[in-house]
Parts: sequence; structure tokens; C-alpha cells
Amino acid sequence: MEIEKCKYLEQKRIEVLNAIKPIMEAFGITDYDYVINVENQSETLIIEEQEIGCSANSISAIINEVIGYLFVKIYAKDRYIGRYRTQTLKAIKEYWIN
Repeated sequence: MEIEKCKYLEQKRIEVLNAIKPIMEAFGITDYDYVINVENQSETLIIEEQEIGCSANSISAIINEVIGYLFVKIYAKDRYIGRYRTQTLKAIKEYWIN
């Protein structure tokens, strides 16, 4: 059973990386990975050293995390995003690991 789970998670890693690759390439990001730790049952998306917890997420949910990262780091970086900037960014970064 444990071997099957490991195979599933390795396949998921490959699927995640294939799904996010075109997005990363479009923004010139080469430093990214999807790390699965079987021992503590965690899945972590890493983009340019920022870790984002994605345990048990679907691929579409992981893509949403990528979009959130791009929004925070590129779009909202030097732009006014409304009076609730702090709350908005906090919600987007909810699963970011410091």
C-alpha cells in the first residue's frame, strides 16, 4: 500500500510540474519545484524560495496558488489594489510558509 501511495505522489509531482511549467515559462520563472515529503505527508510548492503548503490539493488548486504568487509578487508589488490591500494579500498568502 505504501509503495502505491509513493508512486501516486511521484506521478502527482510530475503532473503538477507539467501543469505549471507553461505559466512559469511565460513569466520567466525557472526556480520552482513541487516537493512531496511522504514521512510527514506534506506537499509543498516552492517558487523562487517561497514555500506554499499544498497538501492534498488538486492540480487546479495548485495552479490557483501559482496565480496568487504571481499576483502578489508581480501585479500587486507596486500597484494600488484597493483599501483592503493588507487583508487581500493576507488571504492570498494564507498557505505560504515563512
